[in-house]
Amino acid sequence: MRVTPQRRATALLALAAAIGAIALLISGSTAGAQRSSLLANVTTLKSDTGYLELCLELGSQAPAETRLCPERRLLRFERAPEGRWLRSRSLDIAPEVAVWIRARRLGGTLQLGLGVSIEGVARGVRASSWVLDWNAAPVGEWERTATVTLDLPVAPHPELWPPEAGMVAGAHRLEIGKPAPQFSLPILGGQADSLITLSQARQAGEQLTLIVFWASWAPYVGQTLSVLGDLAEREDEVLVIGINVYETTDSTGASFGRTYGSGLLHLVDADGTVAQHYRVDGLPELFVIDADGIYRGVIRGAAPLTEILSALYGLE
Repeated sequence: MRVTPQRRATALLALAAAIGAIALLISGSTAGAQRSSLLANVTTLKSDTGYLELCLELGSQAPAETRLCPERRLLRFERAPEGRWLRSRSLDIAPEVAVWIRARRLGGTLQLGLGVSIEGVARGVRASSWVLDWNAAPVGEWERTATVTLDLPVAPHPELWPPEAGMVAGAHRLEIGKPAPQFSLPILGGQADSLITLSQARQAGEQLTLIVFWASWAPYVGQTLSVLGDLAEREDEVLVIGINVYETTDSTGASFGRTYGSGLLHLVDADGTVAQHYRVDGLPELFVIDADGIYRGVIRGAAPLTEILSALYGLE
């Protein structure tokens, strides 16, 4: 029986639903955890009216490139309670990572510190030199404390540590039922400064988009890319984007991509910034984006892929 466009569309919708239904069921080979670091210090500005403004400097090198001033950051020194820690509002600096400024008055000095919350677990950070002598502090001049390193489980937001490639500035967290987070990556084997965003890759029209994170050294990757390449060739309504991540060398990934899934669009996420943002914890992993750009689910590992796609192939 000939496959009508209506039946094919129905099959594609069933495919998306099936993938969403088995989200998180299967785990593949585990990729090494990729952590990032961000330099931080507290900066202070003393006014002639007795107020102290507290802000943060954050960046990839010292002195930090970006100064951020959270809400509730003004402190009137003479009225600050003795020995009691006060805090500013928090700032989100990475997915599931927030920081805030802490301060307490001890006599004529002010002790400063940072609060850091990572995936809901809070802790304090304070360098030994983070002490301000109120009477000796100059008026109207920004004073910088010692710099500390914040170890993060994910890459900081790009506006704090501008990458040449990675997540688009302001990209939100990955969440089922929400638009897929935007990224900008170079083509595998191409020029590093020639970047393609997720929205640009999907400009061909309303397509079911499958994003597969892979590395040549992970088990079943060749099989997975071959199956996805066959699917993309047969079905115009399906776009497959391969993202080569945590690879030993760019040439190794490019050679592997030419052998398996040669017809796919392959991008490079060399340092794992996008993989971290998408919560990839094993390779290969397949993320499903519907025709409206909404994230619908993930297959962790290659085992169920052929079975799921067989429903589409089985149409006569």
